[in-house]
Amino acid sequence: MRETYKEKMTEKVAGHFSRLELRIMEDIIRRIRKTGEITSTAGHQLNRLRMLGNSTEDIEKYIKEALNASYADMFELYDKVLENEYVRNRALYEQVNAHYIPYEENLQIQRLVEALRAQTAGDFQNIAQSMGFVVDVGGGRRAFTPLAMYYQQYLDEAIMDIAFGGFDYGSVLRRTVAQMTASGIRTVYYAPENSGRLHTNRIDVAARRAVMTGTAQLTGEISRHNARQLGTEYFEVSWHANARPTHREWQGRVWSASQLESVCGLGSVTGLCGANCGHDYYPFMPGASQRLYTDAWLKEQARKEDAPRYFRGKGYTGYEATQKQRRMETAMRAQREKVHLLKQGGADEEEVMRARCKYQGQLQEYAAFSRKMGLTQQRERIYLDMRGRVAP
Repeated sequence: MRETYKEKMTEKVAGHFSRLELRIMEDIIRRIRKTGEITSTAGHQLNRLRMLGNSTEDIEKYIKEALNASYADMFELYDKVLENEYVRNRALYEQVNAHYIPYEENLQIQRLVEALRAQTAGDFQNIAQSMGFVVDVGGGRRAFTPLAMYYQQYLDEAIMDIAFGGFDYGSVLRRTVAQMTASGIRTVYYAPENSGRLHTNRIDVAARRAVMTGTAQLTGEISRHNARQLGTEYFEVSWHANARPTHREWQGRVWSASQLESVCGLGSVTGLCGANCGHDYYPFMPGASQRLYTDAWLKEQARKEDAPRYFRGKGYTGYEATQKQRRMETAMRAQREKVHLLKQGGADEEEVMRARCKYQGQLQEYAAFSRKMGLTQQRERIYLDMRGRVAP
């Protein structure tokens, strides 16, 4: 990242962008080495580097040095990518110059920096606002343990990667869980609240929820920033199928900024952009903007989702079916871990095989249930542990 950018940012936020830039660059080089060319994904990532303020000269120099390539190699690499139809920014490869986007003109970076400032109250860390590894020290006070800093760092990197568009959600989540488990983190614990009981989550569940929630909240901060620029106080909330009943009441509709909190529950754990919420919201200008979803369309979708579908003699609404699907995925992740622990503990081969066969049966039941309910299988949730094939 250019020094002129770093001068405009605090040390913490400049560090976030510098590490993001490095992760993108390393992934681009990995892809080029693997395929011998600039793939569609690598091309998208090169555009992200350009948006981070790098000139075409900066980018070519990095690729050339990382690959230990000659100028002839670079010409061939660039000529090959220009022959493909997927090129998003031909100027990136057709001309090499030292011109870069000044920070003052880079509105996307400015919006993201402003969102980071608002989300973290100016601290620029713990973007997910996770309370993992926090202990109750008495008197209503809580304190982060040393392990919390490592956990928050992994989450911060994941949210930056997704929010800036440098990496896709699935690959970021798999990488994050793999990093945490490799560091010895298996379970995330939270300070007890009213119950006085310690709350725990498996690392894959905790990481996915924290990354998804943190990214949604950061996107919300960007939407509020954009709304201020547009001079509107209204927002349209997104819609998704089989939303939880309390969210279905307000999804797909237009609300004022105050109603986002009073009606949609923005800022609460169970409301808009809270834990496991899949909704976003975007600026809406009455009289100029047009709603994506009409009331009649929303009503018809609700009717379809409420019509039960049957599996093994039991009826499920759309929402109930997704919850059943999540429980099945959780059970399969636990069974995969059981197989792994049996192997590590030197268990009898027949016992290991029985555990693997049970997992195979779970997979088949999951596939059958998803087909019957008309749901897409989300096996990436099952394979977050990066343990590869488990079924016999």
